[in-house]
Amino acid sequence: MKRSILSLVFLAAIAFPAYSHAQVPFGGLDVFEIPCTCSPFTFHVFTPLYVASPIPITGALAASYTPNLWMYYILHPGAWALGYFVPAAEACWMYAVAGCFPLPTLGTISPFTGTSP
Repeated sequence: MKRSILSLVFLAAIAFPAYSHAQVPFGGLDVFEIPCTCSPFTFHVFTPLYVASPIPITGALAASYTPNLWMYYILHPGAWALGYFVPAAEACWMYAVAGCFPLPTLGTISPFTGTSP
């Protein structure tokens, strides 16, 4: 009995592995932002957005409401940002008609992201 339970746990670990979501470097120009109405985040659109590659894309990231740690931390439209983000599930939820719905993002920005003035 003990052997069968142990083998089931082993097979479940192989079938459903745990994934680690490491931080990914990014850099880009913040061109648009709106506050998320159902979650404590701000929706930022970056273009060009360099995500661990020299090839630019356009994408959206969510930034949490954190206190300003450094002078050039304030992320605003027109500022170039350089830092890390965590690829994650939908962080920005917006209120619409009958409830809250997710607004797609690539991930959540780390609080240690630097910006230009």
